[in-house]
Amino acid sequence: MSLNKFMHQRNRYKNKKPSFLDLALKYPEFRAHTTQDESGKVFLDFKNAEALRALTTCLLIEDFGLSMELPSDRLVPTLPLRLNYIHWLEDIVGKEENKWGIDIGTGASCIYPVLAASMNKWHFLATEADDENFVYANKNVSANNLQDYINVLQVTSEDILVAPLQSFTQTNKFDFCMCNPPFFADHLEAQAITNTRSAQRPEAGSVSTASPQECIAQGGEVGFIRHMIEESTVLRDKIRVYTSMVGKKSSLQHLKEDLKHHKVAKYSTTEFCQGKTMRWGIAWTYDPTVHFPKSSFEARKEKPPLQYIIPRGAGGVDYKVHEIAAYLQSLLESIKFHCYQGKKAKSYTSITLTAVENTWGHQRRFRRQQKQQLMSLQTYAVKPINSEPSPQKAEVITAESSPKKAEVITAESRPQKAEVIMSESIPLKVEDRSVGPNPLIVENRSVESNHSQVTQKRVLETADEHITSEPKRLRSDSVSDNGTSACVNGSTKINTTNFSPSKKNDTNEPESQELNRSLTDSSPTEYILKCVMRLKLVDEQVQLELEWLGGESRELMHQVLTFIKNKLTVPVGKC
Repeated sequence: MSLNKFMHQRNRYKNKKPSFLDLALKYPEFRAHTTQDESGKVFLDFKNAEALRALTTCLLIEDFGLSMELPSDRLVPTLPLRLNYIHWLEDIVGKEENKWGIDIGTGASCIYPVLAASMNKWHFLATEADDENFVYANKNVSANNLQDYINVLQVTSEDILVAPLQSFTQTNKFDFCMCNPPFFADHLEAQAITNTRSAQRPEAGSVSTASPQECIAQGGEVGFIRHMIEESTVLRDKIRVYTSMVGKKSSLQHLKEDLKHHKVAKYSTTEFCQGKTMRWGIAWTYDPTVHFPKSSFEARKEKPPLQYIIPRGAGGVDYKVHEIAAYLQSLLESIKFHCYQGKKAKSYTSITLTAVENTWGHQRRFRRQQKQQLMSLQTYAVKPINSEPSPQKAEVITAESSPKKAEVITAESRPQKAEVIMSESIPLKVEDRSVGPNPLIVENRSVESNHSQVTQKRVLETADEHITSEPKRLRSDSVSDNGTSACVNGSTKINTTNFSPSKKNDTNEPESQELNRSLTDSSPTEYILKCVMRLKLVDEQVQLELEWLGGESRELMHQVLTFIKNKLTVPVGKC
């Protein structure tokens, strides 16, 4: 995916890419590294270091009027990425002339000071530890007549900020410092042997041109910037804004923790996008008047919430905000959503939804598989071998009607040898996922025979995997409200008793609501989706909103809304 659309708005290459054809026609040194297809389109090999060097030097001449000499064994700067950094600094400290900045490790090109001085007339202290880079940096400053704006200072590799500022006398206050630190801690990491790059990721589209001196330092970029943070606690307001580029997103969290450890209250991060490459920027300050801009890449996530007008009669409940909210909460809890009740008013409610797994996708497939499993589910009865059938007609014996207390008789408790037989004549009660499996004790004396009457007690246990995704408990069509079921032919009567220790008999309040009332906000810390569901009354209509909070992707929230819409289908004749 190209990231050019997330370039800084003022980056000249955001909406106008360089024309390789025009550059090839104008600059022979660039043309030598290009190829052309039958349609006339010009291509450049980005894995050729000399081709990249020719591209950068020609663009500097063409677009900025700058002459630059780049050694063959040193880093070739990519201009769009450098411009992103400079424009970000402009947003923080302003574009006015005569700003003072420090470029830590300016490199052979001295690219940041040269560009910023030519564009904004900013002044720079540019530090460099490598001998060859120091020589070339001075050459490039002189070649573009920028000596009045840029001072190149040679330092040791241990000197970052404190030592250079002690020896520099032209100013004692700086508006900012900037840095493109060494990204890697050692050669193994630089060669992608010990880094965290996924094997599934494609190879980089361009070659690395940095020398070991430029890309490797003890502790890598985290160690280098950590040193900057420590020195900033000493210098504090002598530099108004401290900034650095970051090569790996995983480094940001470590650096934020260091800033918190040093009690730096104000800091910010951003993204630098170019082509298929992304880098990050981090900035911190001790000046409370500094305001950090928000990146366009992050701003893309600020999309409006999903909205849906709930039709009247949906869900078979009263068309009121809280009635519909209770129905939806029960629905979502049945598919393992964690629901936390937020703000609640007369015609408004909000519930935070958290999901640790996708339980709402492929619902049609799930219902089809569930139906097949229920059809194949069979009950088991324990029948003693030596028992004799009863000639009398079967009747129902329950704990209430029997003079003796009913008890469960299993194969283990019988003295006789028992065998398991299958019966398909008993309707099975299906428990909702949110309620869990309940043992159904079925007492049956329905066996008719020419022999003695035998009482059999069967223990049926509903399998947890054969459950429904509906929010309310489902019963077989033949089960009445009091839990008594009868066979179609009337020859068998079954009395079921639902043993649920958590169920209260003295209230009609749903169990899930009673449970939620005692919950605090204990939402899972690891999740694939977290969003806020709001219901409110708008122009006599109940409006549903889903607002993204976090997770793997917003697409999951779209799927949840589709799932809710399907469940809110209005019954025929109730519109």
